[in-house]
Amino acid sequence: MKKTIILILCILIFTNSIVLANYGGTVSTDLGTPQYLTLSLEDEDFVLKWINSENSMNMAGIEYQVDFRLGREKWLSEEGVLLTEKLVSDANSKSENRINLIKNGLINSIDLEENNYNFRIRYKYNGSYGEFSNVVRLGLLPYYDNASDWAIEELDKATDLKLIPESIRQDIKKEITREEFAEVIIRLYELQVGQTVNYEVEGFKDCVNPEVLKAAKLGIVKGDENGKYLPTGYIKREELAVMLKRSLEVVYPTMDFKSEENPSLAEEEVSSWAFDSVQYMLNRGIIRADINGKINPQSHTTREEAVIYALRVYELFEHKKSNIA
Repeated sequence: MKKTIILILCILIFTNSIVLANYGGTVSTDLGTPQYLTLSLEDEDFVLKWINSENSMNMAGIEYQVDFRLGREKWLSEEGVLLTEKLVSDANSKSENRINLIKNGLINSIDLEENNYNFRIRYKYNGSYGEFSNVVRLGLLPYYDNASDWAIEELDKATDLKLIPESIRQDIKKEITREEFAEVIIRLYELQVGQTVNYEVEGFKDCVNPEVLKAAKLGIVKGDENGKYLPTGYIKREELAVMLKRSLEVVYPTMDFKSEENPSLAEEEVSSWAFDSVQYMLNRGIIRADINGKINPQSHTTREEAVIYALRVYELFEHKKSNIA
C-alpha cells in the first residue's frame, strides 16, 4: 500500500499549558465555530492555528477545547475528556496553540510514516460549547476515510485484497455510483480468476472507463436502450445483487445459483427481475438485514457496503467452499 504523508502548513500565534477537562454541557450555535484550522509539526509540538468567530471575540472568559484522535481510535471527546484552554487571540482574531502529545501522555512517540494525528477544536463558555471546526490531519493518510465503525474490520480485509479503488477511498460512506461499482466488481473478478480482463469493446456513449468496459465485456454491467451506461447514477441494493450474481455466474459457469425461498423478503419491495439475485445474496449472508430486519432493496448502496459485499463474495467462494451448495 502506497503511503502518503499529508503535511498541512500554516501561519499564526499564542501558546499556553493544556489541561484535561470533563466533556459535557449543551451545544450553542451562538458561540460560532473556529474557522480555517490548520496543523503543522515543529519538533515534537503539534501547532494548531485558526481564525476565531466574531461571536467568540465578544465573550469574556470564553475557552476553547482541543479534540484529538490517533488514527482511527476514538476522539478524546468520546472518552469523556477534552483539552481545554482560555481563548487568546491577536488583533486579527487569530489564535495558535502548541500541543506536545508526548508530554501530555496521549502518545508515546510521533511516527508520520505509520500513523496519523487528527485534531479539531470548538469553543466552550460556561456550560455550553459550540460546534467543532474542520478536522486537520498530519501523517499517513488512511487507505480509506470516513468509514462507519461497523465496517472497519471488513474494510481492512478488503484493503489487503486491493478491493478498494482509488476513486472511492476518501469518502467511503458516500453512495456508490454505477461507474465506481464496476471498478469494485472488476477487482473482485480479477482477484477470483487471477488474471486481468482484456477488453476490446466499443465504449458507451457516456463512459469509456476501462473498468466499466471490462465489466461490460463480461456481461456483468449493461447500458440502456440508447447505448448509455449512466455512470454517475447511484446503485440500488437490488441492482448491486444482480451484478454480483452475474459476476459469480461468469467465474463459476457450471455452478447452480438457485436459492431457496427466504420469507424475510415477503414484505420487501423487490423488483421481479432482481428477486432471485437478492434472495441468493441474502441467503448466503452477503447482503444482510439492518437492525430493523429490513433489506431495503430499493435503497442506494454506500461505497463501504458495496466493497464489503464484494469481500463477502470473495471470502465465501474462495475460503468457504464447503458452505456452497
